[in-house]
Amino acid sequence: MPVINSFVKSWKNNCSDGAVKKMVREKRDIYILYFVAWTKRDTMGELEVPDDRLYGSQTLRSIMNFPIGGIEERMPLAVIVAMGILKKAAAKVNMEFGLDKTIAENIIKACDDVISGKLYKEGHFPLIIWQTGSGTQSNMNTNEVIANRAIQLMGGKLGSKKPVHPNDHVNKSQSSNDTYPTAMHIAVAMELRDRLMPGLTALRDTMEAKAKEFDKIIKIG
Repeated sequence: MPVINSFVKSWKNNCSDGAVKKMVREKRDIYILYFVAWTKRDTMGELEVPDDRLYGSQTLRSIMNFPIGGIEERMPLAVIVAMGILKKAAAKVNMEFGLDKTIAENIIKACDDVISGKLYKEGHFPLIIWQTGSGTQSNMNTNEVIANRAIQLMGGKLGSKKPVHPNDHVNKSQSSNDTYPTAMHIAVAMELRDRLMPGLTALRDTMEAKAKEFDKIIKIG
C-alpha cells in the first residue's frame, strides 16, 4: 500500500475509492493509522480524504503544500476553540440577517463540538503552525470541519457541501484577514484568564506562604 505522511509529507499517489491507505510520520516511529478514503473534487482536481475525517480538500492541500513540522507543532487547541467561538457568533448574526435557520442552528451545534475540544482531540484539525500569515488554511480547516459536522447532524453526505457549504454558510461575511487575527485575540484572552493568571496567583500565594514559613530563619548572604 502507498505510504502517506499526514503531517509532514504530501500524498504520494492516488488510489481508488475505498482503498486502504497507511499514514505514517517518516523518521518518527510514533504514529501509524489505517483508514478508508473518500474522493473529494475541487477546482484543482481530485483528492482522497480519510472517510473518518471531517476536513476536506483545502485542509489536505495545506498538508501537501507545507510538508514541514509534525504533530507536536499542530495549531494550539486554544486557537481552534477561539475559531469555534467566532464561527458560532457569525452564524448567529448571519441567521438574524437571513441565513437559513436550520443551517445556522446546525452550524452552531457543530461549533459547540469545536469549542468543547472534542473534534480537535479526534484529529480533525491536523494543520501545523507553519502556514501563510493570514491563517487562511486554519480558517478553511475550521470551515470544512464545521460544515461537514453540520452535514452529519443533518443526515447528509460528507464532502458534498450540501446542505451546508464551508464558504457560503460557515464562512459567510468573513475573511481570513479578519477571522484569524480575531481568533488569536480571543485565544490570548482565554489563555490569560484560564492559565496565566491562575498560575501567577498560585505562584504569588505560594511565595507568600513560604515567606511566612521561613520568616524566623536568619540567613546570611
